[in-house]
Parts: sequence; C-alpha cells; structure tokens
Amino acid sequence: MQGPDLMARIAKAEGCQPSSAEGWKQQGSEAYRRKDWKEAARCYSEALSLCRPEDEFAVTCLNNRAACHAQLKEHAAVVEDSSKVIDRQPANMKALLRRMVAYDALGKSAESLEDAGSVLTMEPKNPHALQVVAKKRKSLTKNANDNVRRVAPTQLLCAFLFTEDRPLHAYACLRSLRKHLRGAKIDVYVFWQASERVCIHSYQLLQTLPETSKLPNGSVSWIDVSNGQLFPAFSRTVNRLSVEGKQHVLLLSDTALFHTDVDVSVACRVLSERREAFTVRLDLNPRIDYFPEASLLSSAPSLKCFAGDEQVLLWTRSYDKSKQAYESVPREVGWDSILDWTATVVRAEHMQHFFSALIPPMNTGKELDDKAADWLSRRQRMKQSEISHRSACYQSPLLVTMDPGAFGDAVAADRALRWHLLTSYGLDGSSGPDAPSKLATQVGWKLQELMAYFKGVEASSPPEACLDGLLEPEAYRPHYLTSARVAPVPPKCGLPKQLSAPAPLVSWLVPVRNAEFFIVDCFRSIEAQTGIGAGCYEVVFIEDSSDDSTLTILRRLADEHPHVQLVENEGQRGVAASICEGWRHCHGDFVARLDADDEAEPDRLVKQLRYMEQHPSISVLGGRVRTFWTEQRKCTIDRISEKADGRVVVSAWREFHGNQTSRMREQFTLRQQGPHIMVEDSSAEYAGCRVVGVGGHSLAIDLETWKSALRDVECGLGEVLLERRDALEPPVGSRALHPLAVRASLLFEDAVAGTTAMLRRGHFPGEACPFAREEAEGHWAWLGLEPDRHVANMADPLVRARRHEGSRAQRQATGIYESSCTAILHALKKTYRIQADMHDAAALLNFRGPRTPEQGEKLLEALLKVSNSLFSQYVRPGAAEHGGDFWQDFVRGRDAAIERGVLALRARFKVLHEEAGRVITNGDSPRQHRSRTPPR
Repeated sequence: MQGPDLMARIAKAEGCQPSSAEGWKQQGSEAYRRKDWKEAARCYSEALSLCRPEDEFAVTCLNNRAACHAQLKEHAAVVEDSSKVIDRQPANMKALLRRMVAYDALGKSAESLEDAGSVLTMEPKNPHALQVVAKKRKSLTKNANDNVRRVAPTQLLCAFLFTEDRPLHAYACLRSLRKHLRGAKIDVYVFWQASERVCIHSYQLLQTLPETSKLPNGSVSWIDVSNGQLFPAFSRTVNRLSVEGKQHVLLLSDTALFHTDVDVSVACRVLSERREAFTVRLDLNPRIDYFPEASLLSSAPSLKCFAGDEQVLLWTRSYDKSKQAYESVPREVGWDSILDWTATVVRAEHMQHFFSALIPPMNTGKELDDKAADWLSRRQRMKQSEISHRSACYQSPLLVTMDPGAFGDAVAADRALRWHLLTSYGLDGSSGPDAPSKLATQVGWKLQELMAYFKGVEASSPPEACLDGLLEPEAYRPHYLTSARVAPVPPKCGLPKQLSAPAPLVSWLVPVRNAEFFIVDCFRSIEAQTGIGAGCYEVVFIEDSSDDSTLTILRRLADEHPHVQLVENEGQRGVAASICEGWRHCHGDFVARLDADDEAEPDRLVKQLRYMEQHPSISVLGGRVRTFWTEQRKCTIDRISEKADGRVVVSAWREFHGNQTSRMREQFTLRQQGPHIMVEDSSAEYAGCRVVGVGGHSLAIDLETWKSALRDVECGLGEVLLERRDALEPPVGSRALHPLAVRASLLFEDAVAGTTAMLRRGHFPGEACPFAREEAEGHWAWLGLEPDRHVANMADPLVRARRHEGSRAQRQATGIYESSCTAILHALKKTYRIQADMHDAAALLNFRGPRTPEQGEKLLEALLKVSNSLFSQYVRPGAAEHGGDFWQDFVRGRDAAIERGVLALRARFKVLHEEAGRVITNGDSPRQHRSRTPPR
C-alpha cells in the first residue's frame, strides 16, 4: 500500500509549482533522490532566482546544483557553481572536491592540483580526497609517459629548512646546500621567523639574492612563520607533498653546513628499497661518537652496508622496550634518535602521518621537534610495525654544524652577515661606483632601501667572530672529527714534519714468518700509500726463521729498495720478540705496525699522521679492519697452449682442495694482469683465482718466468698453486674510540687491532719497546702504558686483514685468550689495586659474564672503583692542572659525556650479572650447575 501512496505524492508534487525558494529546494532534493539530475538542477535554479545571492541558503542551492552538474558530466557548470561556493566558504570540502574533479576532466592540471592541496591541508586523512589524489597522480603519470618523450628519471626531494633569528646561518646553509647536494631536483622551503627587526630585513634581502633565492637543480621558497604561523604554514606544505609527487623530505637545520658532495638520490633509494629503514641521517658517520647537545659519548653500533650502494650504512636503533606507550621516557638521542632535525631524509608519508597526529600550538622549530620526538617514541613502543627500528647514514662525513652562540647574539650575527655581503658584492667601492645600483636592480629593491640596509657597516671593520669556517666549511673536510659540532675556526694542522731529518718520518714494522704468498702483497700496499711523498718512510722486515722461500723474497726486496731493512732472527723467537728486535732498527718518528699477511689501505698513513699531528697527546692510534678470506687450490698441468695475444690455455687436473676430493679435468685460460697471473674462462671452482706458485716455487718475485715455469711442469711433473680471494667484508673493530673509552674497554677486550697501530716513538724513551709479552702482545702493551700515555682508535678502516687457513689467530687462539686473561688480571692487581683471580678476568674478557651472583657483585664493585679512578685522574676538577694537551683535546667540555660513556660499560656488565642471578642456581638445586673452567 505504500507504493501507490508514494507515487501519488510525487505526482502531486510535480503537478504544483512551489511559490518559495525553500519549496523549490525541497522539490529539487526529491528529484535528486529519484536521480532525475536535470529536473533537480532546474529546481535549484528556480530556488536561486527567489533568494538573495549573499544568503547561506543560496550557497546550499549552488552546492546542490553543482552536484547535479557533476552527475550530468557538465564540468564547466560544476566549476562555475563550485567557485561561487568556495568564494563564500573557502573550506567547503564538497565544493573543493567537485571542482578538483571537474578541473581534472577539463584538462586543467594546475588548478586541479591546487584544489587537491587545499583538501589535504584541511583533512589529511579524508578517504575521498586521498582516493581522488591517488587517481590524479596516476593519470598525470600516464599522460606524462604518453605525451612527453622519455628522459632519465629525476628524483624529487623536498627540503624543509628552519631558521629563527639567524639569517647568517641560513645564508651559509643555503650556500653549502647549493654547492654540494646532487642527484635530485630539490625544492627548498625556508620557514623563517624573526623577533629582531634587523633580522627581518636580512631575511627579506636573502629572499632576493641569486644564491639564496634559487638553485641550479631546484627552487627556494621563503615562508614567514612569525606570529604563530609555523603550524598552519608547515601543515599546508606537508600536506601538499603527495599531490606534488614528492616522496622524500630533507629536514634541515640552519646550523648544518655541507662540505662534501652528497648524492641524495642514494638516500632516497635506500628509503624506497628498504622499508625497514625509517630515516637516512646525513649528520652521522662512523666517526661520530660525541653528541654535545645530549652530553653523550656513544660510538656507532653495528653497521651493515646497503646492498645497493656501499657508501650507505644501516643500523638498528635501541630503545627501552620495558616501558609502555603511555609512560614518559627520556628522549632517544645520539645513534638511537628516531628523527633528528639537523639533516635527515625521511619519507613524505611518514611526515604526513605523524604531523597529522601532533596537537598545536607549535610556534617554533624546537617545539615541533620536541612534540614529534615524543609522539614517535610512544608510537614505536606501541606499534613496532609502524615505526621501523633501523636508520641509515653515509660512510664518509658530509657536513658539520656550529653553535650559533659562537657568533654572538642575533644583532651581532646579523651585522656579520651585512659586512660579508658588503664586501662580497663590492659595495665598499672595490667593484666600482655602480655596484650598489646593480645589486639594487638585481634584488628588486630601491637604491635608498639598499643603502639604508648597509648603513653603519664598514668594510674596514670586520666582525669579531671568524666567518671562515661558516662560509667555507670545506676547510673541515680533511680533518678527523668525532662530533658534527665544530668550532668556528677550522683546525690548521696538517701532516707532521720530520723531527729528526734526514731520518724517515714513519717506520713500518712488519714481523714475517712463512709468508711467501702474502709478503709481496703486503709490501705493495705499503708502496701504494697516497698523500705522502717518497722517502718519508722506511720498511723494517723481521724474518723469523721461515720454512719456505720468505727469506729469499725479503732479501730481494731489500736489495732492490734502499728504504727496506731486513732483520734476520737466528732462530724462531715469536711475534713479540721479533717486534722488539725490529723496534731497535726503526728510525722514524712514528712506528706503523702491520702483519705480513695483511695489506694497508692506501690512505692509512695520511689519516693516522693527520690525527697524530692534531692530537699530540696520543701515543698509540689504532683503527678498524676490513677482512677478506683467501684459500689455496692445487692442480696439475696436462698441457698448455700459448696464444699470440699472450694468453695461455691450460688443460689441467683438479687436485684435492677443501671439500673437493675427486680429480677432474679442467680447461681454463691464464692471462697476466699487472702483477698477477689471473684465471679466466674457467669453472666456478677457479673463477677469480690467481697463480701464486708453480712447481714449488713462488711467483711473487720472478713473475716474468711464469710461462716457462708452466712448461716445466707439463705432463703432471709439478703442481700449480692457485689462490682464491673473496670480496672485502664491512669494517670491524672495537666501538671504543675516545682515549678514556679505550682505557676502560681494555678490561673487557683488546680494544686496539695490533696490525693497525701507529706508535709515537718519542713517547717510549730509549729502546723500550712496549711489546714485551708473547701472545696477546698488543693487549699487554696497551694495558701496560703509563698513565700519561694514551691510546685512541679511528673509526676508519686502515688495514685489509687476511683470513686464511693456518693463520696465527687460528693456530694460537687458546694461547692468545689465556694471555689476554692474564693481562687483565695483571692490570686489575697492579694498576687498580684490586684483588682478583683468573676466574674474574675470564668473566670480564669479551663480556663473558660472572659464574655466580657473588662474583658479579664483586666485579661490579671493582668496576666502580676503576671508573672512579679514571674520573678522578682524568676528568674531574684537578685533572686539568696536569692534563695538558690531553685534557684540552679530549676532556674539556665533555666530562659529563665521558662519565656516562665509561659507566655504560659497567651497566652492560651489570645486565650479565642480573642474568646470572636468574639463570645460575645454587648447589641445592636439582639442576646441574653450569661449568666454566678458567684458563690456565
């Protein structure tokens, strides 16, 4: 019965003509529900004719009529009605969405994108808006691919630069960014605010200068966010990212100064290919271990190379997993910081997501940073899948930061900027009388306004603060910096000069035994050192009664190279005794250790010498190593065929090696490539191999006789020895870099790789060699140094360490471990006056942990005593009086950070102690007691 009644009412409504605008609107709504779009549009038009245009009722009718035109695909009419609505109600979401779609259908892309940005600004998570924007982006991409010729893809990057009353720093930051950022089209948005009038004028001038108003590969937009406009301006900019197709954002502080070219496309590729990476931090690199803002001394955690590009490293951040999301925790800092606003690349979607959750007001960049850090910290504890726990950085240093307070207050720093602009643009008369008028025309200012800006600034009165480091940050590039925060004046030191000419500057000290296949590679790595002139070093080989042809090779090297000394032991004496013997033959101001089976990195000497010159209080300097694996393979030659191009085709029988126990016939090609005879066109077993010996003789020296040697062993008369070498692995080494961190870590590990050590010979009087004990000789040497002799580590890889079957580390592993335990025990008793035994030393070594809770308590008290001893001697008041250069270089201003870093070692051992209290049971327990037999 309801159906006929409804139809009757509709017929009655259609038969009568309403007399009011409200009646026409109601009739139009009924027609719209019947999907009679034309009739509905006619009714809304009649309603509009009966009401005043300025009434809210008229806006509603216009909006409804636009909806009818949208259903009829009358896009021009939709744009007309929606525009009238938006003029009255700029935040009308429906009108914006309808006009955006209509503009899209009419092919007006720019207008469509503008409306889409407005929609996302007001409702970042509006599902309809996001759907329309996604469709729009796809259609734009398709049209671009169809209508525009294909070009090399360009990465889009958006940079947000925050600056407050610091136009000088903003100017310097933009200069460095313009000069060094590569690999992407960069659009920079400068959010500036100023409370000082002089700073306002400087910011306005920077917006017009050529070097700060545009980029060669992008643009610069200046946005005034004074008077509480930061949040709305930043919100609008963030929400436009997806519309503009920008997937990554560079968050930048005006204190960041780039000194090295940066390929930012690599950072974008990391975030695109590795979803578990949350950010790429440009302010970090493996050298950084000090964070002055947080008073934190913390070196890099375990770093792994990005498979797509080895210059990028990834690590896993740590955080307090025991706290719930609603609980407040200290902010994660240093290497564990989730999002640092100094110089960090982050995904645009993550920026939009967490920014939409922040609650205003946020009137400064610091407030924005603090609220974002708090929200992200809680979010990663609540929803781990949303905030990934990995970050990335570049392998090499890219930038430095400076304390703004070093340039005085805002007025003083602004005056320094004006002086620099005055002199650089020649407004002091050095570029002629027309320079001011030319600059005024260039920046669009009146000449009187420009002269008023520089009023009172004299070229002959430079600012008190030095601007060299701020405006030329490239001066910091060659120096080893452990913190991104640097002093305004760059270090002046370079390579040290020879102190006792004509003696060499460096003596390489290399003990050798049974290294006929390695020693030439070791020597070639020494000869390949870059950045240091010939005659600056000597090489001292100590031959320790080898059983192979090592002695013959060394004698030939000594005959052919005047700077090579050969010391021959009368019998086998061991590594430590050989080093002591060679020490007496060293004449250099510095002694560089190197094992015979290792190879020095080409820039090892330059890096270590610069560091030693910069820090004269350091006695021993180590570094990290990159290991590689080598193994030998044997074959017998059946016959060879020499080719005209120098190649030799070999038919051979594969002999036993590794897991291969069967003989197999092989055919491969040999070709000389530089100093090596390489295998080509072979099976996988021999791929990448080189020939190192033929018929029991090494080819290390007599390389030119390799073809005749192969002919001599044809028909199986002798064996050919091949060596396979794997790729270099990522750098490894101790995390302790700071001298006091190294001194504290020596109770837990041999913190300095002996093959990387460089020693300042003047700090060891007479002929006293610090390597006095065999096995773990380095550990004994570092623990036995005098209190005023300091050891440090570099984070850079200095040596390529060879791992091979039969290496000393494998052969003497047990003896080295026991010797390290003895060295730790000796240090506890002699240096720190602590009663301990071998069980205690074994519990400390490599953080093995205590055997019982009682032992853990004992060692925790001992470690506290060690920490207090270090603090009282090197850190706390009074240490500066006798600390000298060491206190100035490594302690001044870092005392709180050093204490936290040293105590972190004890805290790490305390975790093992607590674990022992939970796991290890007493003697009455039915569970079997865990046995830990101490070393001899």
